[in-house]
Amino acid sequence: MRRAGLVLLVLLVVALAATAQLIDIPDGARLRELVDQAGAAAPALFIAICAFGTAVFFPKPVLATAAGLLFGGGWGSALAIAGFTAGALIAFGIARGLGRDAIKGWLGERLHTLEQVFARRGVEATLVIRLLPIVPFTLANYGAGVTAVRGRDFALGTALGLVPSTVLAAVLGDALSDLGSPRSVVALSIWTVLAAVGLWWGRRLVTTTA
Repeated sequence: MRRAGLVLLVLLVVALAATAQLIDIPDGARLRELVDQAGAAAPALFIAICAFGTAVFFPKPVLATAAGLLFGGGWGSALAIAGFTAGALIAFGIARGLGRDAIKGWLGERLHTLEQVFARRGVEATLVIRLLPIVPFTLANYGAGVTAVRGRDFALGTALGLVPSTVLAAVLGDALSDLGSPRSVVALSIWTVLAAVGLWWGRRLVTTTA
């Protein structure tokens, strides 16, 4: 039964990732139309969209950029972070329920070290993952669910780790679509620094915990 749960989890993740590639991503005009139609319920609707989109592999940068365009940099960032964190917890809960027990028996020495890092320093470990742009956000959410990280540590680490990238996307908008613009240079520079900090912090966590 434990192995069946893990197999089901893998199939679910693959199916969601494949489905996300087939979904037509609404443009800014369509999202603004939905927000206008929602009226006072627009913030709650956008949080729900971000939560659902996060759980089903919808591109997070698209939603973060839309947050800035629709609600402004500050308020939009707050709404996006709330929605992304909620979606991350949904994915985390699914993975924890389906795959955690099965994965425990397959931990090798190296994976056991990572398991200890997540168990003892869950907030920091989650923060490190969020700072590394090479780790897909939604995939990391499902992956964290099979580790020993506590739910509250995962939630806090996720919310804090989302701040830099989400604010960047909300404030700078589609800067990365024009790689020669000053805004894109600023965005890429900041993301490079964050990635370097994440790599250094991750190595330090593994070294001090092992």
